[in-house]
Amino acid sequence: MGAQKPTVSKPMAAPRHVAIVGCGFTGTSALHQLVESYPVRAVTIFEKTGDFGPGYPYRTWEAPDYLINNTADTMGIVPEDRRAFLRWLEGRPDLAPNPEPTGHYPRAFFGWFLKDAFEAAARGAETKGIALHLVPQEVVDIEEMAEGVLLHGAEGETHAADVAILTTGRCPDRDAYGPPKDGMTCRYYPSHIPGAVLDDVPLDATCHVLGASLSAYDAVNKLFAPDSGCRFERDAEGGLRFVANGNQRRVLLCSRSGRLKKMQSRHPGEIDRRHFTTERVKGLEREGRMTLERLAALAAEDAAAAGWNLDWEAMADPYAGCASAEAVTQHAADILERDIAAARDAGDTLEKFKVDYLNDAQIALWDAFATGALNLDDELAYRRHFETTLLTYFAACPISTAERVLALIGAGRLEVRRGVTEVTLNEVEDCHDIATEHGVEKARVLINTTGSVDRRAASAAQAPVTARLRERGLLRPYVKEGREMNGLAIDMESFLLEGSTRIYAANQFLWGPGFFVSSAYMMGTIVSRLFEQMFAAERARG
Repeated sequence: MGAQKPTVSKPMAAPRHVAIVGCGFTGTSALHQLVESYPVRAVTIFEKTGDFGPGYPYRTWEAPDYLINNTADTMGIVPEDRRAFLRWLEGRPDLAPNPEPTGHYPRAFFGWFLKDAFEAAARGAETKGIALHLVPQEVVDIEEMAEGVLLHGAEGETHAADVAILTTGRCPDRDAYGPPKDGMTCRYYPSHIPGAVLDDVPLDATCHVLGASLSAYDAVNKLFAPDSGCRFERDAEGGLRFVANGNQRRVLLCSRSGRLKKMQSRHPGEIDRRHFTTERVKGLEREGRMTLERLAALAAEDAAAAGWNLDWEAMADPYAGCASAEAVTQHAADILERDIAAARDAGDTLEKFKVDYLNDAQIALWDAFATGALNLDDELAYRRHFETTLLTYFAACPISTAERVLALIGAGRLEVRRGVTEVTLNEVEDCHDIATEHGVEKARVLINTTGSVDRRAASAAQAPVTARLRERGLLRPYVKEGREMNGLAIDMESFLLEGSTRIYAANQFLWGPGFFVSSAYMMGTIVSRLFEQMFAAERARG
């Protein structure tokens, strides 16, 4: 049997005063949706940085080499309008003189878009007579009262509201490795954020990058950025070629699986998804037949109807049979070359179908997890063996970045290492030892881009408000069949915290009972669903 869904009580009446805790993308989307569509009289927003709108991933001062992985014509602040960012770019010739709909732009550009979206929502609130209170402080505690909530700011201010929504976004980083000891000369970068921290990497350094995610690709783009002296240029056949000039850096991408990112198609195909749907998923829940195997079978049926075969084992382990590190790197280059061609091709290919299909199925997969019906063994199997596989499709990279990675492999400047099991500090040899499938790597420059964030609700590293809510019994860890998991115990229909009647969550803590949340589209969808439930009774009354 799956985990029992928590029983919670919902507020008796739709709120008139909503408090939003954190104002990056999710907080900005929440403000926009409240102002545009719901009968609120007041909104109070806390943002500890004082910079309302951009949030952590889209800071306006971030390195221009850090690109949005989604194309401009698929980005917005609400799920039903995914071209809002493109329209905004068309009005900003100072940033993008001739914006390409399928272009990938610096994340800082989206940060400026969010600042403008926030200001537009604030003007809309003023026009409609909605009181907007902006509090540039961190929330350190929330008390739940009979008729509302009291939010306590770090500087002593207290604000009352009917309900509170936690949109604080990023959980704290979790770094398992630590810096070199005094007297050692090897370098360790616990994060690639902000991009300026990599400016002092020597131009002749061999850099070991932990991870093969979008963050790892950010680091590669930064290490081989134009201001480092190198460049990428087209050859006579249209391929990308690396020209080093003074940049003699080498990069080794070191990860558990070695899988590299897929690319969004420039010519997305029509997806006829009839089997892996929310309706079929909820049908399996009602029948008590929800298993990981049955979910995979639904997707396989859709693929077969389109004339394709989904080989899950090959997707999970693309390097089966590679007997050496050199073979892994060469196979990675072969896969990249094929994937780039598929992403550019207007015709039908299996790789293009998988990218298009799995992106189309995101919400259905979210709904599968939201039922809570998968048993513990199946959920753990998914997290261990298939989650990172699917993330190579859900969180695809720009074609331009993939081309640079391929060019660097061809120039002997980038290699792939798989099977990473541990990283230890080697004081004798003044380096970090990285144990991989094909030997131990000696890292003199180590850049950690694993993006390891702490989503354990009971962790001592969590923000003060999380600790206080936990102490009050208003916030509890997600538990499955007696085992504490990442994330919060939450009603996945209303997004109310278990044990609370007035505090909601729309942040990374949902990546536990739920699925992948690190996308604007997914978080915009969550906020939309949250408000639909919060105001459902009022809308039914007209």
